[in-house]
Amino acid sequence: MSVKCMFFQDSEIEEFELNDTLMNDYITAYPDEIELMQSTGLKDKNEKEVFVGDIIKCTKGCPHEVYLEKEYGGIFKGGMPAIYLKRLGEGYAWTEDEEIIGNVYENPELLEDK
Repeated sequence: MSVKCMFFQDSEIEEFELNDTLMNDYITAYPDEIELMQSTGLKDKNEKEVFVGDIIKCTKGCPHEVYLEKEYGGIFKGGMPAIYLKRLGEGYAWTEDEEIIGNVYENPELLEDK
C-alpha cells in the first residue's frame, strides 16, 4: 500500500509518501519555490487532464493558454463559462479535439507571436 500526502501549513508545503514499512521521500517546500496547478476537470483529445496554465492547440488557431476566470466561481464542460483560452474570442466551446502542447512554466516560447 502506498499513500501520498500533501499538507498546506502556514508558509510551507509538506509532502511525503507512506508505504508498508516506513515514511520516505519527505519534502518541505515554500510557496515561492513551487507553482500549484489547478485542474480544469477537462481532458484533451489524448485523455490527458487539462490544468490552468497549460498551452492548448485547438481547432480555432494555436496556441492558447488555459486560464480560470475567478469571478464565475465554477468550471463547466461544454461552453466553458469559467475556463477560457487567452487570445481567443468569446463563444469557443470545448470540443475535445484540443491537445495539450506544453505549459506556461516550461514552454512560454509557445505563446510568442511568430
